[in-house]
Amino acid sequence: MRLQAYVFCGCYEHGRVKRPPPDPEIVGVSTNGDVGCHRPTPAQYQAFLKWRYRACHHRDGLITGGLLGHRLPIEVMHKAMLPHRQTFPLFVRKVLGCKPQTRFSLLTLKQVEQLQIELARMKEFHLSDRKLDNELRYYRGQMRQLARAAMKFQQPIAM
Repeated sequence: MRLQAYVFCGCYEHGRVKRPPPDPEIVGVSTNGDVGCHRPTPAQYQAFLKWRYRACHHRDGLITGGLLGHRLPIEVMHKAMLPHRQTFPLFVRKVLGCKPQTRFSLLTLKQVEQLQIELARMKEFHLSDRKLDNELRYYRGQMRQLARAAMKFQQPIAM
């Protein structure tokens, strides 16, 4: 299982799209900031996808994101970090322990602020296994990038 995380731009909600969607009555914004359409016909869905791809300056409404981690499965990292869940509760529980449901799982801005504190603390933290430590550094870098984008655009991190 691989985890994905994204920060969406919020241009649709703030009226910064180049043109309105083809069928605005079926378009909505999820709690994680993603723009989607509700009960479209196949033709409406294709028109929506075409619109969304270039609706604003951010392709598909994405600021940053993608697959988290590098080489090791998330379950391995979660198991390695579980003993440290008191020190890094959000990172262990909400990031590594997340069930991949990008539409429904998210980190709110308040949680992102707390995560930034944990990520700063994590800089001095090391795991004894070199392979696990390298993977942790990779996760940390990805989460720092997502957290910076989330705070800059005032959007949650979708997971």
